[in-house]
Amino acid sequence: MAVNSAPEKVISQSIAPRTCIILSAFVVFVISCFCIATIEKGTVAVASSSSMSSEAPAPQQYQAGLHSIVYVTTPNENSAKTLARLLVERKLAACVNIIAGLTSIYEWEGKINEDHEQLLMIKTRSARVDELSKFVRENHPYSVAEVISVPIENGNPPYLDWLSKTVSEG
Repeated sequence: MAVNSAPEKVISQSIAPRTCIILSAFVVFVISCFCIATIEKGTVAVASSSSMSSEAPAPQQYQAGLHSIVYVTTPNENSAKTLARLLVERKLAACVNIIAGLTSIYEWEGKINEDHEQLLMIKTRSARVDELSKFVRENHPYSVAEVISVPIENGNPPYLDWLSKTVSEG
């Protein structure tokens, strides 16, 4: 048995590096053949080689600012989850991320405060920000709720398309 096991070790040791190199080359070949990334004017379009022809439609350009991210702070996890769920249920937001462990330092009524808060990162249509802001003010535990928004300039086209389908224009 010792005679049979030694050659197996030698064979496996000599084949393994070659197999890895061949496998790596194959993966690079497959990726380069089937995925072509085109970068145009700040957008990325990905197409498979089977869908690339002179008849293939051009990727749609994203209209910068069509969507926004709205930031809202809340005093605790319960109020964050309640508000997030209400926004999604009412189709004012496609998605709300709750970011815990936030520390806010701010001046309020002449006094410097430091509080632990939750941050809501809300994805919506820019056309719905005013309606969303009004909803937050009416359902937020703070007398003056933080509601600020920034437009989305660009992003993953399938995600932005999903966002558009999830939140209507109003």
